[in-house]
Amino acid sequence: MSNQTQESAGSVVHRIDKFLDGSFVKWTVVAFYAYFLLIILSEVIGRYFFSHSTTWGEMTARYAFVYFSYIAAAEAFRHDEHIRIDFVPKRLSPRLRSYLESYIDLWCVVISVLVIWHSIDLILIQRMADIRMHALPLNLAWAVAALPIGWGLMLIRIAQRWYRRRAQRSENVTSISFETVESL
Repeated sequence: MSNQTQESAGSVVHRIDKFLDGSFVKWTVVAFYAYFLLIILSEVIGRYFFSHSTTWGEMTARYAFVYFSYIAAAEAFRHDEHIRIDFVPKRLSPRLRSYLESYIDLWCVVISVLVIWHSIDLILIQRMADIRMHALPLNLAWAVAALPIGWGLMLIRIAQRWYRRRAQRSENVTSISFETVESL
């Protein structure tokens, strides 16, 4: 790969990083969670104090929670905060740990692609059959779209992590070579 191609790829990754790592994803998560909380609170108040609830409130809160969960899971992936067993990786050398992390990321990519593939199939079926939400005149595909969106965001986070690791390795190699030259 030429330097110019690497720089343009780095520029694209940097732009994606800037957009996603800025406030967009954070505020999207906050919006879905706030909607979820407000709707559930209003449903509880409506049921207990007024003996009335909406037909759509609980359902839309559930779908907001699904969106919130998948987008937040991708954010946890970004910050390396998913629950995992780290007993073995902590005892490995940095090089072996890097290989293990890449292996795990590779399996995450495989799972992400499978989930995206099958969820898109499900969305297409729901659109063709015109399957509607039970309390709203919306196609159920809008709710299921949380799957490819969330898992697609995870794929982007994996790519960002790979790119950052590669950049760190090249920085480490550069610093080692400068240290070697200076010691001569």
